[in-house]
Amino acid sequence: MNRRDMFMLINGKIRVSIITKNSEKILNMIWKKEIRISNVSRDNLYTICLTVNSSDLETLEEICRQTDSNLSIIEVGRLFKFIYNFRVYITLAVGIGVSLGIIMFLSMFIWKIDIVGDQHVSPYEIRQVVNELGIHKGMLKFKIDTDVLEEGIVSRNKNLLWSKARVQGSTLKIEIIESFKPPVVEIDTSLGNIVAEKDGEIVRIYTQSGTAQVQAGMVVKKGDLLIAGYQGKEGSVYETPPIGDVIAKTFLEFEEVVELEGIKNVNTKNKVEEYYIQIFGKKLFLKKYKDEFKDYDKVSEDGKFIKKNIYYEVDRSPYKLNPDNVKKDLVDYYTKHVKHNLKQTDSIVGVVVKDELDGNKLKIRISFAIEEEIGVKVPKTDWEDPIIPDPSQSKGNA
Repeated sequence: MNRRDMFMLINGKIRVSIITKNSEKILNMIWKKEIRISNVSRDNLYTICLTVNSSDLETLEEICRQTDSNLSIIEVGRLFKFIYNFRVYITLAVGIGVSLGIIMFLSMFIWKIDIVGDQHVSPYEIRQVVNELGIHKGMLKFKIDTDVLEEGIVSRNKNLLWSKARVQGSTLKIEIIESFKPPVVEIDTSLGNIVAEKDGEIVRIYTQSGTAQVQAGMVVKKGDLLIAGYQGKEGSVYETPPIGDVIAKTFLEFEEVVELEGIKNVNTKNKVEEYYIQIFGKKLFLKKYKDEFKDYDKVSEDGKFIKKNIYYEVDRSPYKLNPDNVKKDLVDYYTKHVKHNLKQTDSIVGVVVKDELDGNKLKIRISFAIEEEIGVKVPKTDWEDPIIPDPSQSKGNA
C-alpha cells in the first residue's frame, strides 16, 4: 500500500502544498468538485498551502495533474505517521524475534571443545578419543551423555586415571588427570604419639614406624593411645616418629521428629512492600502496609537510609504425610549429607533406621556405621618424656 492509498483508507486532515502558476484556477476547480478545504494560505507567488480531508486527496491530485501543478504533503496527523511507519515497527519486531530465535537455536549446539590435561597426555590425544566416541563440534547438547563420555575417555587411554566432562554454555569442557603422576605425600617425621581423634571400634591398623598399642576388635575412646612413638624391646628401646593408619568403625546418629498431619503455610507468591525512614527511633512511613493479607510472612531489609518490609501472602492448608515416604526421604537426605562430609578414604558400612509412631508424630533415629581413619598425631613437647614400657613390669607380668 503506497502513501496515498494509506491516506485514503483513514479519513483525516492533511496539510498540502501546491506549486502552480494557476492558483485561482485550482481553487475554482476545488470548489466545483465540492472539496472541503481550510487554512488556505499563500507562501509566495506560486505556492499555496491548504488543509484537506484525506478522502479528497485523490481528487485533489487529479486537479493538480490537469493544471500541470505540483502537490506535496507537508503535514499529517500523529495517527497517519504511526500507520505510515508501522511497517518499520513490524520489521524491527520481526528482526528482533528472528535474532533471538537464531541465538536460542544456536545455543542448543556445542561449538567449542576445551580440553584441560596434565603434562604427558596431550589434548590432541584426548580430542582423537572424543571424536572416536562420536562427540564433535556442532552436536546437539542433549545428545551428549557426560557419564558415558568420561568412562570412554578413561577406558581408551591407559595413562589416564580420571576424567570429568561438563557442558558450559556452548562449550564442552573436559578435564583429565594422569594415572602415572605420583602423588606428593608429605610424611611427618616429628616425634610424638598417634591418639584417637574420636570414639570407635578398631577394624585394622597399619604401622610403618612406632609401636601399635591396640588391635582389631578393641573399643577406644577419644584421646586413647593408638601408636606409641618408640620401637624396640627390653633394653634397646628408642624413640621414633609414629607413622601408620588406624581404621576404626565409628557411629553417627541423627534424630528427627516429624508431624504427619497438620496445617502448613503455602506461599501464594503475592507480596506487598512497605518503605520507611527511621528518625530518632521513630518510623516515618513512605509507603505503609495496610493489612492486605489475612496470613503472611514478613521479611525485613535494612538499607542505609530507606528501610523495607516485605509481606508475603500465605495460605494455611492441611497436609498428611505417609510414614514410609517420610522415612525414605530422611534416610536419603542424611545419607547424602554424610557422604558429602566424608573423606575420600572413608566409607559407610551400615545404616540402621529405627522409627516409632507416637500419636501424630513419627520419631526416627538413623545410625550410620562409618569406617574411617581416626588416628591423629600429637607432637612431643620439650618437657615430655617418651612413652616407653617399663621392662621390670614387663618381666613381672611375664
